[in-house]
Amino acid sequence: MTDNTFTTLGEAIASIASITDAIEAGGAVTDARTEYDLDAIADELITEHADETPEGATIASSLHFAIDADEDTFWATVEAHELTGPITAELTNLDTPAVIDGRKTTTDTITITRDGIELDAIDVESSEDEATYNAAVRSIIGTDQPFTWIR
Repeated sequence: MTDNTFTTLGEAIASIASITDAIEAGGAVTDARTEYDLDAIADELITEHADETPEGATIASSLHFAIDADEDTFWATVEAHELTGPITAELTNLDTPAVIDGRKTTTDTITITRDGIELDAIDVESSEDEATYNAAVRSIIGTDQPFTWIR
């Protein structure tokens, strides 16, 4: 990854996110999003560049973002932001009124985290059946990842 230049921050972040394909291509990781802190990788590798006027003001038309890391630096950064802690799931919002398939019901929000990083949040129709909630978590993290409920 040598001097990749982007006109917007969104394009630069998208290029970092696309690395999940490369990480997952090796087969050892099936969901890079649950294994690495992609936001921290982007924060560390994406730099802002712009030309300035003689007075020190930024010339807006010259503003761009770049990833100036070589391949070794890039992969070292990825490795440094590996999430290694346990995956946890927690009910963070209960009985939110909702309409599903034309009927009034309620939903509960499950927030899934690892190493203090929110991986995802998913709304599930409220239920007394714990299997419904476990299946929702599995739909995000896969069947091979262990997780613990925070009660």
